[in-house]
Amino acid sequence: MPYIQRDSTGSVIALFRDAPAADAERLFSDHPDVLAFLAIDSATTPPTDPRDVLATLDSAMIRVVEDLVDVLIQKHVIMLTDLPEKAQRKVLDRKETRLSLFGDLGDLSASNDDIL
Repeated sequence: MPYIQRDSTGSVIALFRDAPAADAERLFSDHPDVLAFLAIDSATTPPTDPRDVLATLDSAMIRVVEDLVDVLIQKHVIMLTDLPEKAQRKVLDRKETRLSLFGDLGDLSASNDDIL
C-alpha cells in the first residue's frame, strides 16, 4: 500500500512507497485518489477509433506478456538468457522503469523475489 501526501485542498500531490513523514496517509493502490494521481481514470470514455481500441488492448497485453515471462522464469521453464539479447534488454528496461516509477505497485504478483 502506498503512502500519499495531500495539499491544502486535499488533492494528492505525492506518492511514496515508504512513509516520508509521520503525517503520511496510507491508501490501497486501487484507491480512487491514488489512481487519479497516477492519471488512471476508470470513468473515462472508452476509445471508439479501432486504432485507439487496438492500442489500449496492446498496452494491456504487454503487461500480460511481461507477467507471463516472469512466471516462466520463476518456474524455471525458461531463463532470461534464452531470449534474444534485444528482448532481454527490453524486459529488463521495462521492469526497471516500472519499479523506479511505482516500486512494488508496479509488480502485479506482489512478490518480493527478484527473479531476474
